[in-house]
This record gives sequence, C-alpha cells and structure tokens, in this order.
Amino acid sequence: MLIKKTACVITKVLALSLAFLFSASVAWAEDKSITQISVGISPFQDTLLPTLGVEKGWFQGEGLKISFKTLAWNAMMPAVASRAVDVAVYNTTGVVAVYNKQPDLVFWYPWNIFTQGAALMGRPNIGLKTVRDFEQQGLDHRAAVRAVVSQLKSKSVVTTMGSDMGKAVVIATTENGLSSNDFKIIDMDPDQGLAAFISGTGDAYLGGIPQRTRLTKEGYLILLSGPDLAPVPLNGWVTTKAFAQENENALLKLQRVMFRIIRYTAAHQDEVAKLITERLNTETGAQMTVEDFKKFWNEIENYPKNASEVQRDILDEKGFAYWRRTWDNDNYYFTQVDKSIPEKVPYDAFWGNQIQEKYVSKFGADETGF
Repeated sequence: MLIKKTACVITKVLALSLAFLFSASVAWAEDKSITQISVGISPFQDTLLPTLGVEKGWFQGEGLKISFKTLAWNAMMPAVASRAVDVAVYNTTGVVAVYNKQPDLVFWYPWNIFTQGAALMGRPNIGLKTVRDFEQQGLDHRAAVRAVVSQLKSKSVVTTMGSDMGKAVVIATTENGLSSNDFKIIDMDPDQGLAAFISGTGDAYLGGIPQRTRLTKEGYLILLSGPDLAPVPLNGWVTTKAFAQENENALLKLQRVMFRIIRYTAAHQDEVAKLITERLNTETGAQMTVEDFKKFWNEIENYPKNASEVQRDILDEKGFAYWRRTWDNDNYYFTQVDKSIPEKVPYDAFWGNQIQEKYVSKFGADETGF
C-alpha cells in the first residue's frame, strides 16, 4: 500500500514537473516570437502618433515590443544610420540628404502627407505682408507669392537646414528670385530656433506645426504655407536595408498598426488629441489645444487609412502627393541648390512600391476598423 502511494506521489510530481517544463518552453517560444523594435520619434503632433499603439496594446497584439526614443528632428537620420534606433518617423528629404554617405538607409513606407503643414512665419510689426495681403492689393496668387519672398531680401530666416524645413526655405526663395546671398539663414533645431525667434532673433521662421501653433497664437504672421513653399513632404518609416531585410514581417505588422492608429484617430479625434497634445505641450511648450490638433488633422495634413489610399494618393502617378515629384524635388535641391550631395539619389532608396505589394499580399488593401 505504501509503495502504491509513493508511486502515485512520484507520478504526480513528474506530471507537475513536465507540465512546468512544457509551459516554460512555450513561454520561451512565445518570447522568442516577439520582435523588439526601437523607434525614433520627434515631439510633433504627427510623429508622436505611433505612441498610441503602445497605449492601446496593438503592437503587443502583433507580437511587437516597441520602445520609443525621442530625438530632435535633425538628430534623427544620424540615429538611424548609427543604429541608435532601428526605425524612425521621418521623410524622404532626410534619406536623400544623407544617402550618398549612408547608402544603407531607405525610406521604407509613407503614411503621412504634410500637405499644408509647412509655414513660413513672419515677425509682426516690421512691415512684412502675407500672400493674402498682396492678393487683396490686386496681385494674382503667383505674383503674391513672389512679392512675399522679395520681402526677405537683407533679412534673416531661422530654420533647420538638412531637413524638409530648410529645404522649403531655400526652394521658395530660389524659385522666386532671391539668391542665397540676398538673405541670411540661421540654422537651429526647431525648438531652439523657436525660442530664439520669440526672443528677437531673425525676421522669419520655418519649423514644425507645434512651433507654428505657438507663433500663430502669439500674433506672428503666416507669410507662405504648403505647396507655395515646396512640393509636399512625405513622412513615414525610415530604416536601414539590413534591418528591413532581416525584419520584414515585423515591419509589415508595424505598418498594420500604424494604419489602425490612423483609422482610430479619425474616429476618436478628441480622445487622441488629448493624449498627444498633453505629451507635446509637456515636451515643447507648443500650447497646442485639442481643437488645434483636430484642425491640423482635418485641414493641414492627410493620413491614408489603408494601403489602398496610399496607392491612390502617393504611389500612383496621378496621386496628388505622388512620391516621385517630392523625390525629384529633394534631388534637385540637394544637387543643384544646396549642392551638398554629389549626385542624385536613385529611386531604389524609396521602398514604398515593393513594400506595398508585400503588404497587400499579406493584409489586403482595404482594411477597415480598429
């Protein structure tokens, strides 16, 4: 009888041990299936959107462990190139600017169109006029834009060079009759530039939407904006070829969550606006309100909700934000105007089309819901 009881106890112990070992091995296997990705973001209302995926648990649901690293806008490309982060939210301009020195970098996939986001802000009370002012005086739009730019002669503009911001200033001035010798550019990070501008440095300023929001609230002038400055910037994921090839499935899931974030934000603007503006105002002092966020979401930028809309707006030649127009303009700027790169960056550094095919094959083109 004792032998039977002992055997029974041993059997139970063995069963429990095997169960523990099995559950541990399953947990280990599940943990191995989780892909960790470090993502570089800057304190802007659009580049902060991916953080919602962590708040909602959507990245975790796709087997992704996302960590965010907040960096200054002009520090983002060096961070990706040096592998300080795996992926970053940035634009085509950043890739074109450094590709000749960092050919492992690629613009992986676009998900945000900065349609009317860029704005050249002018200091009030120094005699500067806006496009609208000149149009009210009888000039047509093209002539009004040229008149605005001509006001910058012998003046200084605070902006961030090596980025879409600095590029917009140079393109707008060059194409409207002002040479680089006619005015001065003060190169600073957007937040540092904003502080300097408010303190009295410079006559005009071009930064991001948070800075634009702050300046507008304080009575500064919107001299030029959107396509009047340059072809629309395209924001999306930037990474290295090596990371993209080794983590293709994980990056496709990353974009799947990004589309989900965009659809959710479109349907719950007040909720998301509160989360983003609270973080943004803490980090930048932008003083952005929920209503500001909603205005920018609906009027200033465009966010494709699925792969079908990316195809329509960005990847198709007839799209209003066709990527090659922006890419060609980036190349023109850096080779002919800024002259900081020796040759044009090939279209091969834009992976949007090939990623689109893989994404649609895996998840479909017309995803809905969240």
